[in-house]
Amino acid sequence: MKPQVLCSILALAAPLAFADGIQLNLSANAQREVANDQISASLYVQQSNSQAAVLADKLNKITANGLAIGRNYGKVQLSTGSYNTWPSYDKNGKISGWQGRAEINLKSRDFAQAAELIAKLQQTMLLEGVQFGVSDEARRAAEQSMIPEAIANLKQQAEVAAKALDKSVVDIRQLDIGQQNHSFRPPVMMMKAAAAPAAESVSQPDLQPGQSQLQLQVSGKVELK
Repeated sequence: MKPQVLCSILALAAPLAFADGIQLNLSANAQREVANDQISASLYVQQSNSQAAVLADKLNKITANGLAIGRNYGKVQLSTGSYNTWPSYDKNGKISGWQGRAEINLKSRDFAQAAELIAKLQQTMLLEGVQFGVSDEARRAAEQSMIPEAIANLKQQAEVAAKALDKSVVDIRQLDIGQQNHSFRPPVMMMKAAAAPAAESVSQPDLQPGQSQLQLQVSGKVELK
């Protein structure tokens, strides 16, 4: 798909008169649709037991096994997420047992390896959510291509304003290049299960990463005479 570039004037402040000229504060941007090339996912295990130590041991073994499986996937980054235990109470307000939850997070630019690993981890864990995004490398590349486009649009708006005021553009005295804003397309894909999965094979998820919309803004002070 050919990248879509949208440039528009965002703000035109009231002209500031100085000496024999006018100073304008202008703002413009460039937008582009970029293919998502990175996946992030979170899996968790949640169990209960009458003894806190037994519960902790089960959670630790399941997460340790998941991390061990993940080491076979060199293009997937794994890390432990939140780990919590809390008491359960009976009708009299006394502690009757314990519940616990442990998470494993993964991130990768290799969708094939990520999908295979997610399926393996789902044999003992639940999939809380999957999110697609643009990697830092792809974001930097998109920013480099949008900078000249946004600046060109700023210059064009300066020419239009100068003509309307019967002036000429002298110089851009100050130029600020803002950070990118981005939104994911499609929205975050969430999948949850109601009960703990059985220890059997799980088919791989069908990952459709979609695109994200990136935006770069520039603003500057333009001198007219």
